[in-house]
Amino acid sequence: MQDNSQEYWNDEYWKYVINNNKADFIKESWLEKFIAEINKVESKTAIDLGCGIGQDTKWLLDKGFDVVSGDFSDRALNKLKEIIPNSKTMQIDIKEKLPFEDNSIGLINANLSIHYFSMENTIKIFNEIRRVLKPNGLFVGRVNSDKNEGYIQENTKEIEKNFYYEDGRYRRLFNKEQFDTLTKDWNVIVLNEDVTIRLGRKKALWEFILQK
Repeated sequence: MQDNSQEYWNDEYWKYVINNNKADFIKESWLEKFIAEINKVESKTAIDLGCGIGQDTKWLLDKGFDVVSGDFSDRALNKLKEIIPNSKTMQIDIKEKLPFEDNSIGLINANLSIHYFSMENTIKIFNEIRRVLKPNGLFVGRVNSDKNEGYIQENTKEIEKNFYYEDGRYRRLFNKEQFDTLTKDWNVIVLNEDVTIRLGRKKALWEFILQK
């Protein structure tokens, strides 16, 4: 198995977010800079894929979207329900077939939730998201950049190019070459690198908006 288990994610949310209250990112409205593009989505149906404790769910709800908040961790979903009682939550394993019909969703958001997989599975995830989106629907997200400092340590094992394992954790670092492969069937509206602060440290990442 080359992905992080449900038990792993439950433990991560408990240690770093819920129990220690490390939620410095929860008020970060990173989607706000893309409001013009997001407002053009005709179908106000959305999936917050890998929603965590609901940072982007709340933003999308405030903008009038009917949101399904999906995550592998039931601990995260339970916390999200505490924070946003009117949320619709669903336990979802991102690498499996999404439990939604073809051409049924206007927007899918994946904020720092799809950079944990082999390239084979990452391609499958992109294809599955494309299947579920309506024509002209948007896939919005962020992933780790290969420009992150300190992510590759002496004991880090490279499983395949840009895909690593260290201390029980799998992670992928993205570059432009990978996006060229992943986006060949998409209309690329936004693709750029940025830096943010998450859990108290700098994180280099890619932001993207892809249109079906």
